[in-house]
Formats: sequence, C-alpha cells, structure tokens
Amino acid sequence: MSPARLPGVSGGPARRPLQTFAAIGLLAALILAVHGASLGDGLFMDDYAHFRQLQQSDWLLQGLTNACRLELVGGVLDLWFLPECTLRFFRPLAFGAMKLLYTLGNWDPLVLHAASLGWHLLACTLLMCLLRRLGAAHWLAFGVAGLFAVHPASLATIQWIACQTELMVTVMLLGAMLCYLRFRGWSEEEGAAAGRARYAWAVGCLVLFAAALGCRENAIMFPLVVLPVELLLWRRRTREMVLFYVIMCAVSAGYLALRASCLNGAALPPKPYVYTPHDAGFVRYIIDKTCYYLLGEFFAAPIVPFGGEDYLRQRPLMFYGFSAAVLALLVAVGWRFSQRKPGWLALAWLLGFMAPVLPAFASPHHLYLPAAGWAMVAMLLLRGLGGTGLEPRRWRQGIMWAAVLLAGGVFVTLSILLRLPLSAAQRVEDQVVTEIASCAGQMQDGDTLYMANMPIIAHYVGLAVEHRTGLRDLRVHALTWAPRVLGLVDTDLESEITWVDDHTIEVRLSGDHYFGGPVGRMVSEASGKTTPTQTDASAAASGFKAQVLESDAAGVRALRFTFERSLRDPRVHLFWGSPVRWAARLEAPGQ
Repeated sequence: MSPARLPGVSGGPARRPLQTFAAIGLLAALILAVHGASLGDGLFMDDYAHFRQLQQSDWLLQGLTNACRLELVGGVLDLWFLPECTLRFFRPLAFGAMKLLYTLGNWDPLVLHAASLGWHLLACTLLMCLLRRLGAAHWLAFGVAGLFAVHPASLATIQWIACQTELMVTVMLLGAMLCYLRFRGWSEEEGAAAGRARYAWAVGCLVLFAAALGCRENAIMFPLVVLPVELLLWRRRTREMVLFYVIMCAVSAGYLALRASCLNGAALPPKPYVYTPHDAGFVRYIIDKTCYYLLGEFFAAPIVPFGGEDYLRQRPLMFYGFSAAVLALLVAVGWRFSQRKPGWLALAWLLGFMAPVLPAFASPHHLYLPAAGWAMVAMLLLRGLGGTGLEPRRWRQGIMWAAVLLAGGVFVTLSILLRLPLSAAQRVEDQVVTEIASCAGQMQDGDTLYMANMPIIAHYVGLAVEHRTGLRDLRVHALTWAPRVLGLVDTDLESEITWVDDHTIEVRLSGDHYFGGPVGRMVSEASGKTTPTQTDASAAASGFKAQVLESDAAGVRALRFTFERSLRDPRVHLFWGSPVRWAARLEAPGQ
C-alpha cells in the first residue's frame, strides 16, 4: 500500500506542478477580488503609531523592539478617566521587515497593504501544501485553502497593516510544520526514504520557529502544538525526537531571556487589556472567550473588542447553545480521528494557538493563526463527506463540493459586508482628522487640543493630524468619548455645551449616557470605580479638572470641566463632536 493510501497519510506535495501553479494563481485571484480594495486604505488607528515609531527607530535589535509599542493612554492620547497604559511587544523581526518595506516603498502605506496580501497568499499556499500532507486530494486542499483565504474572521488581519505580524507568524509556523513533518517522517516509508536529508528539514524547522518567535509571541506554543503528533510517533527514533525537543526548548528559553532583557522585564498590562489568574472572574472570562472565538471560527461571528462578548452573554441560550454545537463537533472529530495524526494536529493547532490570546481583550486578528487549525478540521470533515475509499462515489463528491461552494459563497458575502463597517470606521477617523487639520493654520507645534464627544475610533487623532499637517508634539486630551463607536451619529442622541466662563464648560447628553454599556464596563474594570473620577495627579497632568454633575446606574449624563488655562488662549483648542460635525473647533464667547 502506498503512503497516499495509509489512513490519514498523504503522498506528499502535489506531483503535478501545473496544477499547483494553477491553484496558487486562483488563490491569488480570489484574494485580490475579496481583499484588493484594502490597497487604497492608507493608515488606520494603530498604523499611525507604528509608522511614526518605525520612522524614528534604528535597525538595531533594541531600536526595533522599542518601535513595538502602543502608548494607549498617556502617550498618543490623554484620558482622565483611564490610567496610563502602554502595551509593549517583542517582535523585532516583523517590525524590521515592515521598516524595510516602508523604506523601500518611500513610506507609502500602499506597499505595506500589498505586502499583507502577499503574506496572506503565502499562508494560503503553505496551508494548501500542509493539507495535502494531511491526506487531502489536491483540489480539496485548494478548496479549503480558498475558504481560509476568504474567511470573514480574517478580514481585519489582512486589510489592517497593524495586524501584519499575525500574517508573518502564520507563514513561519506553517513552514516550520511542513519542515517538521518531513524531518519526523509523516509515514514509515517516507521517513525511511528521507535518510540523512531529514536533518536539513530539522534545521529548517528550528530556523522558521525562531523566526516566528521574532514575529509574534504566540509562536511560543509551537512545541506544544506538535506534541500530540509526537505521542503517535514516540516509538520512532525516540532519541532523535528527544534531542529535537531539547533544542526547541533551548530556542524557546533563549527567546524568553532575550525578550525579558530587551523589554526590561515589562509587566503585563492590567484589566481590561489582559486578565490574569489573580483577577476575579478569570475562569469565566477564559471560558466565555474560548466560546466566543470558536463561534468566530465556525460561525463567522464578528469579534468586537469590549462589546461583542457582552452582547452574546446577554443572550445565553444562543451563545452557549451554538458554542456547545461547536464543541460537540470538535469532540466528534477528536473521537473519529483519535488514532490518526491529522486529527490530533488539527485540534492541537486550533486550540493551542488560541490559548495564549484568551486572557487578552477580544480582537479579530487573534483568529488568523488558529484558523489554520479550523481549516484542518474543515478538510477532515469534507474529506469524510466526500468519501476516502479508492473509488469514492460521485454523489458524495458532489455533496462535498457543494458544501465547499456554499461555504465559499457565504464567506465571500460576509467578508464584503463586514468590510463596510471597517471602511466606515476608517472614514470616520479620516473625517475627524480632516476637520481638525483644516484648523492647522491656527495651531502651532506643542499646542493642546481638547476633544469632546470624540469617536473612540479616532483614538490616534493626534498622530494622524501630525502625519497630515506636519505639526509636532500636539497634546490631545479626550474630555468625553461619544457613547457610540462612530460618534454622535444617531439622531436620537443630543448633546449640548454650556459656557460657564472662559475656564469652565459643562456638557450634557440625552438619549444615551457617557461611560455606559461596554465602554463603561471597560472604564470601571481599568479604574476600579463604577463612576469615573479624576485624581489630583491626572488633573495636574491634563490641565483641567473633571466633575460628574449627573449620573445614574446606566452612566453619566452631565459633566463639568474646569481648565487651568483660559480657553481663549491661542495655544488651546476645543473641538466638539455633534450629529452634524465630527470635530468642530469652538471659541469661547467673546473671543
């Protein structure tokens, strides 16, 4: 019996180069058709921070490490109702690659968007090769890779430059897995035929694993993801396997030591950015987060930070019912393939690479790397649906391909629809920046900007205005976030401002609350207070004092702000968001 006929064993990569090139060409066309519009997207949110920091960094390890940070509060924007917070990462290889592309492309974001599409195509191609090795026929592997290419959960990862590190680490780990399978011998026949050449594959696996660690932290799970496969191979060259694992552990330990040194032992950020086992409700948070992410993978549920999970928790029958269905499916796959390496690897990849991001706040790009595990599960289910005998019946093959086409049509439709809110968010950010930039003639370097009713999506407005106008060192303070992510866009919302004097204003909101809903929960978790308050230290740093005038259990309706400097000071600017203007510059009466 040939290796291709062994249970769960593939005969290796496709032996027909023309078919392989045709499949890659079709994947490229599919990606361009669904995600090509991102080429005109420019910079968005975190991109502005990365762009500035990469421009300022050198090419050394420490310089690239310093560029891997997000100064969420107290850096790019001051928020009196949240403590200062900086997220620091160790991704020097990924940021070095991004800096190189920016430099070669004359710092045009188009080049980075094109690179994201290229990384995604490479990930799809490597996934297709991996599925072939797991037993899929050539065109089934292509079909599942095509589903991965247009999966709605991956939309933001592909179309947002800030998520490019996720694309890179997925490419590196898929390549490492292919090398690992060649090294260990996916079948007895293949292992025997490989001879000494398999040590070259071992080196390739270790190099790609180390490169993945330099791209994103979740790569650290790779040795644990391949461990279930080793449990089925442990009798084969045991000493060789132990030595390989020792080297992988040494690479991991070296990475952790280097990371700690470069980051100066930076601590994890507090809630709501990351939950730790010491936080109340940690176990419930991890369980719900796992359910949420599985729904994102298998039912294309949109992953919305600080809101999507709350929405589903309020509908427990739907949330836990659909989650139970996914878990039952995974248990069935595990049971059906309990003695076969593809099944073990599929579940280990899906759940293993999902595990390290569960304590962090929900974000759609967290699903990209685990989605390769989803693709393996999908391949096993479709392969079983189509029949695995020597001559599978045509009607079963027809059902299998109908399922692929149906899923593909649904995924493409959802990806197109989900791009609409992503595009709307970027347009809102651009509109806020445009309105503030139109006042650039009245501003100087180092001026102070106060933003009332600011859309949360415009968090990086200061860097974006500087990027567009050439101004520098603007100090931006958010007096209030708008109660909706995209601002005061609902006609039922009304907000008014009252000028008490040139140092004091009062703002009131009707139809909703400031600091209500998911935003209020995020603020209360970060500050430990149900109603936001301002400390003396934050008041001194921000140049104003905030006082809650009216509030109830749902949030805050009225606030008073008293400024140290007169709002008639030409170096101080107040911007007001309303249903008709994103950021209108207001002048104190009599100015």
